[in-house]
Amino acid sequence: MEKITVIVPVFNAGPYLRQCLDSIVRQSYQNLEIILINDGSTDGSAAICEQYRQQDQRIRVVHKKLGGGGVGAARNSALPLITGDYVLFVDNDDWLEETHIEYLYQALKETDSDISIANFTEYIDDRGAYRFHLTEEDYFRETYTPAEWFQYQYEGRFSFSQVFTVPWSKLYKASLFEGIIYPEDEKVEDDYTTWKLYLLADKIVYSHVGSYVHRKRSSSVTSTVELVYVFPLRSIQERVLILSLIGFDVKQELRAYRWRLEHHIETLLAKGDMQDYQKCLTTLKILDKWS
Repeated sequence: MEKITVIVPVFNAGPYLRQCLDSIVRQSYQNLEIILINDGSTDGSAAICEQYRQQDQRIRVVHKKLGGGGVGAARNSALPLITGDYVLFVDNDDWLEETHIEYLYQALKETDSDISIANFTEYIDDRGAYRFHLTEEDYFRETYTPAEWFQYQYEGRFSFSQVFTVPWSKLYKASLFEGIIYPEDEKVEDDYTTWKLYLLADKIVYSHVGSYVHRKRSSSVTSTVELVYVFPLRSIQERVLILSLIGFDVKQELRAYRWRLEHHIETLLAKGDMQDYQKCLTTLKILDKWS
């Protein structure tokens, strides 16, 4: 049985961490290496990580300095430690259905894919309610080339756009991470990285099931940071460049780039950052002229 490395960046996870870790150690697929990167937590999360390490020999813990360096730095700390054949990420306040890892693994092996992806179920923490955006009747499994999978990047139906961007709810061949570095100076790092792993793959399998439970909190990073950090310009500029060079259709990317420019212009003007505001405005004027 091949080994799967599960990486959990941990920062002040509070009352959610035990549920997350319990859901991992109780997975039906048991040949796991579980790496917990405690990113300088100050709320007792470090003690919980140590407790689980003592109880389960599959768990390894790395403690970083108080205050931490962010989730990107935490992921980077874990990548050199991987000894598994495959890699899976879990956010420290989310949890997995019992067969989540086994299901992703079987789909990957049966289709000879490099990345196996599932959808998710959302849990609204403030209301204690689940949000289901797919049912058993919606089930399908399909394989895609990277070019085909990129067509779902801006598909709002069934939360495909979020599924495309986030690092979790996916099983990756470990070899894909050679040379991958997550940005450590950005508030949200997913948009800079996940799409590169798709391009390094040859085949991607997607299963239309919600076996990962994503906790939605009002205090989460994506809920508290400004929209311009969730949808940065630098990441999409890099994406347009690379996709153009390898011959992908970039029409969707250019529409998304324009949308991001418009939102950045509004935010920069409100903040009084006139230099960057003018840069964005000029770029938009050029696109308008030549579109």
